[in-house]
Amino acid sequence: MIQLLVFVSGLVLVLFLSFNQGIVIIKKYFVGNKSPIRDKERTLSSSSKVKVETNKGVYGSNESIQEPTPLMITPEEVKTYDDRPWRPFRWPYHQTMSIFKLDLNHWLDMDKYYHHYIEERKRIRLKYGKENYDWLPEGYDACKELMEMVSDHMVKRYPLLFTLLKDGDWATQGKIFRNELTQEVLDMTLPLKQHPLIFVSKMAKEDIFVVLKSPKDNLHYLVAAAVSYPGGSFRVDQKIGKHLDAIHSVVPYYETKLKKSMERWFDKMRPEDPVERASFYITWDTKLRVNNVFQVPEVNPNVDSELKETDFRKFCVRVERQTLRRLPRSDAIIFTNHPVFYSIDEMKDEPMIPSILRKILYEGPKDIIKYKNFERFRDYLAPYLDSLVERQKKLGIITDETPLKTQPNYPFAHWVKDNACRSETEGWTNPSPSYDKKHMKTQDFHKSKLASNE
Repeated sequence: MIQLLVFVSGLVLVLFLSFNQGIVIIKKYFVGNKSPIRDKERTLSSSSKVKVETNKGVYGSNESIQEPTPLMITPEEVKTYDDRPWRPFRWPYHQTMSIFKLDLNHWLDMDKYYHHYIEERKRIRLKYGKENYDWLPEGYDACKELMEMVSDHMVKRYPLLFTLLKDGDWATQGKIFRNELTQEVLDMTLPLKQHPLIFVSKMAKEDIFVVLKSPKDNLHYLVAAAVSYPGGSFRVDQKIGKHLDAIHSVVPYYETKLKKSMERWFDKMRPEDPVERASFYITWDTKLRVNNVFQVPEVNPNVDSELKETDFRKFCVRVERQTLRRLPRSDAIIFTNHPVFYSIDEMKDEPMIPSILRKILYEGPKDIIKYKNFERFRDYLAPYLDSLVERQKKLGIITDETPLKTQPNYPFAHWVKDNACRSETEGWTNPSPSYDKKHMKTQDFHKSKLASNE
């Protein structure tokens, strides 16, 4: 009788929810015990070969595009959810594209900082306008296709976090969704009330760049962008409409090593072959629009004096997690970028991490050292890194003979392969005693300091 009541209760609940949400809830709470997640949803590297479900004919394409696997996580569980632990540190340090095949389950990831990022997106968009959000008329169709794809992806991937309230044909009617995390209803019925990129920014926390090939010269140009978290001096209004060369003009070795390969890669890229990569820099804050390491005295005259008073435990690696995929209908290329912060303290017991960081700060390529402002803080941080290296030797994590080189699990943390207790609702939990799952790195972010936070 109890089992029957539970089952009936589940069916009643389904009547008040979307079909997908109801099915997911029944599977999550009423079907058996869950074992540790070991399928493609939790594979360490997206470069590994996995059998994925595909959907042919999506968005006007005949290509096979992977369908996302539902991640059965609730709004409450998001508050402590950890995403994949990136460690994109390598030695020797070469400036390359370093791309991996992307499992589309991880195209638009979810973690416990979702609320903070979405709030910052709105604040920055309203305060700075075209400095961070801008688009050209010729990019509208691509942005609309992106909006459709993001919306459909979020509902399928996170069926308990995003609800389809009204289902209509995208071409003639549009749809209505509710973001269960923010409780905002997103009315995407036609004609659209806002630009498609605005709707995208209310669902996905990633920064978005939309690139199209020009029929005039067959080169790729930036036609739209929603960039809330550049970290440095990047301004959309100064880059919109420009060719990739102009956008990457300050990137070290772009002209000599990356330029030709990037255009060639864009030409060959297919909708069913998305990729991801990650880069990093070091800072002593968790700001999003402009980090301390890139602030100038004219704007923040105390930034360098404050650096010398900063607790070493506040130093973070800001990982720029990036994806590239082509839209089937418009042929646009979508570049996403999302910052993730990892404190050096939480990585102190991971083999060779302090050693590699120390090496890169002083012996990395000169142009990289200058580009990432390593000289600004490295002499202050170096003694701390040296102490962590010695700590690893005392603990037997490394020895004097351990080769200083890229670790086998690159670009992820070494411990994920042993994290057998991970679960679908908790994500990837760092086992280090220095890591507190409930701690938010944004706790030191005070709205009273927004002026210096830019």
